[in-house]
Amino acid sequence: MYSKTDKMGSHYHSIQNDLWLHHDLFSLGWWGIVIVNVLFLILFIFLIDRYRMLLISFAFVVHFVIVGVGNEIGSYFDFWSYPHQLVVFTHRFNAVDFAVVPVIMTLTYQFFSKWKAFFLATIFISAIICFIGVPIFVHFDLYKLDHWNYFYSFLVTILMLVVAKIIIDFVKNKSKQYTS
Repeated sequence: MYSKTDKMGSHYHSIQNDLWLHHDLFSLGWWGIVIVNVLFLILFIFLIDRYRMLLISFAFVVHFVIVGVGNEIGSYFDFWSYPHQLVVFTHRFNAVDFAVVPVIMTLTYQFFSKWKAFFLATIFISAIICFIGVPIFVHFDLYKLDHWNYFYSFLVTILMLVVAKIIIDFVKNKSKQYTS
């Protein structure tokens, strides 16, 4: 049974690679992904707090991993899909999750360090991402909601931001214990 599943997986990846190479790579959708992600990475570089660069860079990595894992779970269960991929071999490098959402989340963490302000900003930012950003990506066919909706995205985005802050603050506080 495993051998048959393995062959089916190889065949699927072969088809996926062929479609990406001949129909997606350098298409308008592909260039949209590149441009949006580059713009957000440039924004991040300009806005990063130079005095807390290590912590904020760590925050970006935490957000990137959390969003990436969430994306893998959602893609696996067919909640959503991405008609265009920046690279074909992973769902982590796509229009929504590669840089845009982790950059926005990281900047939220950077600018709102106190819990009350952070939580209010989290609700506001999540609403913008899910009720404005996601529909734009859907409109331009960079993101497809299969068994999902904007409100679910809103709730999950809030959860991801809160979980990330808990992790980042935990590591930050532990590091202070060992450096004091």
